[in-house]
Amino acid sequence: MASLPKEPPEDAKKQSFWMPGNYVRTVHRTEKSFQACNDIVACFTERAKVEKQYAQQLSQWSSKWKSIVDSRPLYGSLMRAWQCFFTSTERLSALHSSISQSLMVEEGGRVKTWQKEIFPKKILCGFRESHNNKTSFSRAQKPWSQKLMKLETARVAYHKSCQREQAALDKEKQANENTELSPEKKQKVTEAREKITEEKEKIVLVLRLQIRGRYEKLLEDATSYTPRYMEEMEAIFDEAQEEERKRISFLKQAFLSIHRHLDVTNDESVKAVYSELHHTLMSINEEDDLKWWKNNHGPGMPTDWPKIAEWVPPIKKLNRKKREQKQKRENRPVMIGGVKVRAMYDYVGEEGDELSFKAGEVFLKVEEEDDQGWCRGVLSGGKEGFYPANYVEVVE
Repeated sequence: MASLPKEPPEDAKKQSFWMPGNYVRTVHRTEKSFQACNDIVACFTERAKVEKQYAQQLSQWSSKWKSIVDSRPLYGSLMRAWQCFFTSTERLSALHSSISQSLMVEEGGRVKTWQKEIFPKKILCGFRESHNNKTSFSRAQKPWSQKLMKLETARVAYHKSCQREQAALDKEKQANENTELSPEKKQKVTEAREKITEEKEKIVLVLRLQIRGRYEKLLEDATSYTPRYMEEMEAIFDEAQEEERKRISFLKQAFLSIHRHLDVTNDESVKAVYSELHHTLMSINEEDDLKWWKNNHGPGMPTDWPKIAEWVPPIKKLNRKKREQKQKRENRPVMIGGVKVRAMYDYVGEEGDELSFKAGEVFLKVEEEDDQGWCRGVLSGGKEGFYPANYVEVVE
């Protein structure tokens, strides 16, 4: 999950994993992976907002132009084709709104839940994995670090002894090359130097052998310990790698899932939207449109040509409340068996207690006409109700 390194540093060996303390990069990787998860959630939450805004803009565009198009003089298949763009846009708007919801709730929630489970925290010590890795690496590297420190001390001492020896030789050479000294003084210096050099060489040789021997012994000790050190460090590193592998694997699947939501090129619903739109556009037919216009706005329109309009008697509105009150006072009797009547005109009842009938239909009158001009009757189907008395005649 961590980003790949750029150009290697100049002294790559000092940056090596095997050098003391350099394991901290692997330890800190856990924290960076956790932050990467936060960044992924934030990144695609922002993309979800973009998808939502796009969906809203599509919907607003569709609503605006749909109302405008409805008032334009297009008609028939051409109008249906234009309107199909808005229908398609509404479906696309719903799709992008669904993408926004999936990214924010489904995928974002999925990564957050996984992140909470995979990165357990230790009280006051950051992440448990980081703490455990740091402790294990430090414990495994401590003996090796101590050996390296002793080895470095021996190396410095050995190199200093070599420098002192070289300095003595340089001083002797300078004395021999000095032309200002008299032969007697040179002789005395030479004798003194030979004596000092003889003593010094004995001391330097002994010290040099001792220092080099200690240096070689420590180097041998460090070399013999190296396989064990490498084995322990690699075992701890492999555990850290396995945890990172799980994280990479999960986030790979998360990315693929996000891609599935965003990749509308393979979405069957999108294909259907544009397929239907294309079909509607191809179905534009000028002959059908012209025929529709002829039938709806031209010579093909039905017309009520002038003809004799038969007179229909006016109907007085039935006052039910007044009729009921009068009926209670007079106790109007019901006709036994009823009287057959025939409708002279069509009538459609306006209220639920009124009859509807066609001209020529025969039914029974069961109550005499009241002062409002209404009778009560029963149709052949058994329905009982009021009807205007002047719309029927008695059957002889």
